[in-house]
Amino acid sequence: MHNLNQTAINSLKIIQTTDIVDFIPLLKELEFGEKFHLHMLQWCGIGKRDQSLTFWQVYLAKLETETIGVMGLYQLVDSPPDIVWIGWFGLRPKHRRQGWGKIMMNNLKEYALDFGFKQLWVYTNYPNLAAISFYENSGFVKLGAAAEVCPGKTFSLSDIILRVNI
Repeated sequence: MHNLNQTAINSLKIIQTTDIVDFIPLLKELEFGEKFHLHMLQWCGIGKRDQSLTFWQVYLAKLETETIGVMGLYQLVDSPPDIVWIGWFGLRPKHRRQGWGKIMMNNLKEYALDFGFKQLWVYTNYPNLAAISFYENSGFVKLGAAAEVCPGKTFSLSDIILRVNI
């Protein structure tokens, strides 16, 4: 991983957006999958609005005019009030392993705190060892498989659930 200097860090801008046009091209490039894209459209109110969410925010990470990443927060209607989930966390491949993901995650934790949440949860595919490692290096601990921790809250019962207190 490269160490970023303060000038580079200051050049990263995090922008909150609700305009799906801003982030769908990036999501497609990051290969989140068609099922996820359908959910994003519903969360944005396109088609039948998804009623399972009480809260959601999407943020773009930009270096000058280039969008390098996307991240988000959401809360399910039946979640405890202090828990928020990470959604939409991805960084373009050419910007990985340079420290941008860590900066984005730190910003996301701050945003969650600003909204009054105390725990940040995330799930990822069981075989996605790079994502699991990234989350663990960001302070998350594994809670277990979705089938055991929160069945029906992820795309697959084999998804791994992780949590960090913020």
